Amino acid sequence: MEGQGLTADVDPIDGLLEGELLGRSFDCECGASHHVPTRLVRCGRGALDTVPETAAELCGAASALVVADVRTWRVAGDQVYRGLRSAGRAERRIVPDGSDGPPHASVDLVDELEAVTPDRFDLYVAVGSGTVNDLTKELAGRRGRPYVAVATAASMNGYTSSIVALLEGGLKTTRPAPPPLAVVADSEVLSAAPLELTLAGLGDLVSKPFCGCDWWLASVVRGDTYCPLPARILDQAFDGALEVFPRLAGRDPDAVLLLAKLLIVSGMTMTIAGSSAPASGGEHLLSHFWDMTRLRDGRAIGLHGAQVGVASVAMNALYERVLEHGLEGASFEAADVDETELERVFGDLTGAVRPQYRAKLASRSARDVEVLDQRRPDVERAIAEVLASGKKVRSALAGSGAPITAGAIGVGRSELASALRYGRWVRNRYTILDLAADLGVLDGFAADYPDREIGWFA
Repeated sequence: MEGQGLTADVDPIDGLLEGELLGRSFDCECGASHHVPTRLVRCGRGALDTVPETAAELCGAASALVVADVRTWRVAGDQVYRGLRSAGRAERRIVPDGSDGPPHASVDLVDELEAVTPDRFDLYVAVGSGTVNDLTKELAGRRGRPYVAVATAASMNGYTSSIVALLEGGLKTTRPAPPPLAVVADSEVLSAAPLELTLAGLGDLVSKPFCGCDWWLASVVRGDTYCPLPARILDQAFDGALEVFPRLAGRDPDAVLLLAKLLIVSGMTMTIAGSSAPASGGEHLLSHFWDMTRLRDGRAIGLHGAQVGVASVAMNALYERVLEHGLEGASFEAADVDETELERVFGDLTGAVRPQYRAKLASRSARDVEVLDQRRPDVERAIAEVLASGKKVRSALAGSGAPITAGAIGVGRSELASALRYGRWVRNRYTILDLAADLGVLDGFAADYPDREIGWFA
C-alpha cells in the first residue's frame, strides 16, 4: 500500500476482499444461507485501467452502457468509457443536473433513464457514488443485467449492498436490487475527491456500532431476524481503522483507500443480512427525515454520510441517556403518536409516512416491554459496549475534521429536535429512538440535546 502504511490491526480487511467473502455462498450459525454475488474487488493505484479487463473476465460483455453524472464523467467516466469502447462496444449516458443542482436518486429518475435507454446492453457500468450507483443498480436490476460499480469517492457504503435507496412519493425508501459483480476503486481518483465526500463516507461507516446494536435490540424486543456475522466481519478491522482515520484530514491515500475498503465490506454485510439493518439504524432515520422534509420544503439537502455521522453522535448520546435512566418502567403506550400530530409534522408527506408508522405499531405489543425487562442485563451490557465504541468514533470524526454537530451541517435546533422526535416514524424499523420513547425519555432528550450536543463528548 501507499504512503505511511497501516497497522496490522486493519489487515483482515484485505483477506475479506481477496476471496474470503467474494462470490461465496455459505450456511451461517443464524440458520440462514448467505450469498455474496460480488465476485471481484479491485482497489489501488491504476485500478481504473482494469475496467475493460474486469468486464471481460466477468461476463465477456459484448456491449456496455457507462452511466455517470456531469462531475463523475470528468473525473473517471470518460476514461472508463474510452477503455471499454476500445475493447468492444460501449455507449454512455450522462445524468444531467436538476433545476436544484445534482440529481437525486428517485424512482421517477430511474423511470426517465429507462425510457431513454434501449435495452441492448450486456453490462451496465456505474461511474459515481450514491446517486449514480443507485440509479444504475436499479436500472440493471429491472432488466436482469449485471453491473459493475466504479467508485469515484469513498463517500458511502452502498456500492456492494443488495438494496437501493430511492425517493418515491417524497419518502426515502429502500428496495432490493442485485449487487454489482465487481467494484473498481482507484486510489488516485478517491484521494482526489472533495474532502467533504470522503468525510461523508467516514460518517456513514462509523454508524456501525449504533445501527448494529439497534438491529440486535429489534431482535430482542420484537423478534426481528438477526445475524451476528455482519458485525463480526467488520469488528477487528473497524476498531483498528478508527485510529487511522484522523489522517483523512490530510487526504492520506492509504487512509482513504482503507476507508473505501471498509465501506465496500460494509455494503456486503447488508447483502449478507438481506436488508440494510447492519448499517442503518436510528442515525439513518434522522438523515432520511432531514432529506424528506427538506425536499418537501424546496430546500437543499446535505450529504447523506455527513448527516449520518452527526446523527451517530446524537444516537450515542441517546444510548447514554437511556442507560442513565435505566430500563425499568418501559411502557409500549408511550411509543404511540396521534395521527393529527403526524400530519402536522409531515404535511404532504403524511400519505407516504403513514404506512410505515402503522406497520411499526402493528409489529409492536405490550409483550415487547416484558421481554425488555427479562433481558435487561443483556441490553445494559450491549449499550455499554456501544458507548465504549462511541468515544472512539467521536475521536475519529473530530480528528479527521468531519462534522459532529448539527450546526456544522446546517441543521438548526428545531430541525434536529423534530428529527429526534419524529424520525422513527419514517421507517418500520425498531431502534434506540423507539426504546427511548418506550421509556418516556425521548421527548426530553429531543428538547435538551440540541442545546447540549457539543458537550456530550467534552
